[in-house]
Amino acid sequence: MIGPEQLAAGQRAENAGDFVAAAAAYRAVVDVPDQHLAAQAQFCLGRVTWRQGRFDAALAAFENARALAERTGDKELAARVDNGVGAVHYARGDYAAARTAYGSAQAQTGDRNMRGKILLNLGVIENIEGNFEAALDHYSRAFALFEEAGDRASAMLALHNRGMVQADMHQWDDAEKSFLEALSLATDTGNREMVAKTLVNRSEVLVERGALYDAVAQCDRALEIYADIGDEVGRAEALRWRAHALGRAGEHSEAERNASEAMHIAMRSGTRLLEAEASRTVGVLRGLLGDRAGGIKQLRRALELFTELGAKREAKEVGALLQRPTPTRSLERVVPDPDDI
Repeated sequence: MIGPEQLAAGQRAENAGDFVAAAAAYRAVVDVPDQHLAAQAQFCLGRVTWRQGRFDAALAAFENARALAERTGDKELAARVDNGVGAVHYARGDYAAARTAYGSAQAQTGDRNMRGKILLNLGVIENIEGNFEAALDHYSRAFALFEEAGDRASAMLALHNRGMVQADMHQWDDAEKSFLEALSLATDTGNREMVAKTLVNRSEVLVERGALYDAVAQCDRALEIYADIGDEVGRAEALRWRAHALGRAGEHSEAERNASEAMHIAMRSGTRLLEAEASRTVGVLRGLLGDRAGGIKQLRRALELFTELGAKREAKEVGALLQRPTPTRSLERVVPDPDDI
């Protein structure tokens, strides 16, 4: 049947990081008469458009999937939909709504692997809010569930997220180990999106070790992948971290161009956390380039966003930057995208 074949083709393309081809394959199935099949296609379309940073389209597809899942009594699919809706709310910085959606997903699923995915998502929020031990606990529990299920792709993401927390805790050797393990799994499984994500986030470790142009090269590799798979939000994250490395290397003009592009992508996509982080980078770099008024404007915007998002540590750091005549360096950190849903 053409429906199942198209769904399988879409999944293969999505696993390979070809989101454009995946979305086209899923759209070919959303209107088939088989409601179970159409619901799966709508859910998959929501997932891949979320990965592309197209959040309104993702929510619309998820809501279509939810209606069909409820009509057919598919509680497990409804749980996956709620997890996906939570991922969209997270990306937009509405953590309360994200927690509510994840809680609904937990209440509906009996699948232990799905529970692991929800734990990953909750761990990301704990990480952003500075609750590092809670985040590590979530990732550890999720990793155990994924190993039990033999889900290598999700185990890879748990390793990646663990590296994020370790970097936030300045445990650079541990973070490097986690990122390299995640990168190895991503390479072995051909998951180009995860390869790019790990390259970008590992660049923070390289910067802290002084390997600034190695960090730039990692971001450049990630940018090529994100351009191929059509992930604009991913491109913005790579540009932001490229700017961070270049700024630390003293190449402030090019760094500012990269950070400004990342900020504008974040504004277009409605990714408020990314906008806050990019605004902070732009503010620092403009100050270093002698544009004190422009730098202060962006730092104030970053402070406003971090405060609204409940990112207390980041808000405190930006507040301290605003007290300085000219910031001496960027204090950027990276936050993972929501986990695979």
